[in-house]
Amino acid sequence: MPRPESRRNQDRARRELRNRLRRTRCLAELEKEVSRSPLQLLQLYAKTGRVRGRVLREFYHDQFPDLNPDEIRTGHVENYVIALDERGVSQNSKKKYLEVLSSFYNYMLKRDEFESITSNPAAVVMEEISRIRPDRPDCATWENACKLIHAIPDPRDKTVAIILAKTGARLLEALSIEEDDVDLEKGFIRLRERKGGGQTVVPIDDETIYAIKRYQFINVDSDSPYLFTSNLGGRLSKERIRREVKAAADRAGVAPKEERRFEKKFTPHTFRTVFTTLMRKQGMKPYILKYIRGDAKTETMDIYTRVDRDEAKEEYLNCIKGIGL
Repeated sequence: MPRPESRRNQDRARRELRNRLRRTRCLAELEKEVSRSPLQLLQLYAKTGRVRGRVLREFYHDQFPDLNPDEIRTGHVENYVIALDERGVSQNSKKKYLEVLSSFYNYMLKRDEFESITSNPAAVVMEEISRIRPDRPDCATWENACKLIHAIPDPRDKTVAIILAKTGARLLEALSIEEDDVDLEKGFIRLRERKGGGQTVVPIDDETIYAIKRYQFINVDSDSPYLFTSNLGGRLSKERIRREVKAAADRAGVAPKEERRFEKKFTPHTFRTVFTTLMRKQGMKPYILKYIRGDAKTETMDIYTRVDRDEAKEEYLNCIKGIGL
């Protein structure tokens, strides 16, 4: 039986508070400890994210163990990039690593307490490295997506894949859907964890509604507020879906399980590529597609474009194809 609304609201509030505290705890330490030296600040800053910590430890501890942050110059950063090249690190990863370094120096430059930091040595080098957009995966077709979905035996995992394919949602967005976010009567789903921190209410078709109802029927005893729950009762993990999509792609003959090349493998994010390609081929209006995809970057004209949900749903239903459930 569903829990009372007040109980669900309380649980959601607790969850949001925990997440907010977890994200801001180390940043709060930074604000509190601005009187520390750049080296001490570095140790705290490295705790604000897993990627940050790994990059900063590698740069300062492994690459330049004898230098403090205020002793780093542009030449040191260039030598670091050369070392990354020798290790075969991809262009996009190098860009990401330098973004971490640059954000660390920008943080200190904005604060008067760190007078010894007078420039950002990573900024110039970072601007010289452009991101490379990978080619579209060869297997990213609607037909392959349908074959893959049919090869997923578990109703829960299959329903996740259906939502990914039918909405173009990112994996975390789909797994963060709560029971209260689903309006099967009107045919909408609210995606909370969109890139950039926003929310979007996106349309779904009858086939998706059927899949969700079927899954809810067998998951009726769940106490979790999440639509997709793990066997332990919490939110389903991303790794579980990644593993199941990979296995299903192998079973369906879409992509071998051992495939490592980006353009040859099928991952949960490939559904987003499939959805986008299908909608463009079907003639969906670009601003509606951008709205449904939840794109973080928008053009200036989009500030004046307000997408009506019913208009988006009508356009969506005219463009979406069936999976054949």
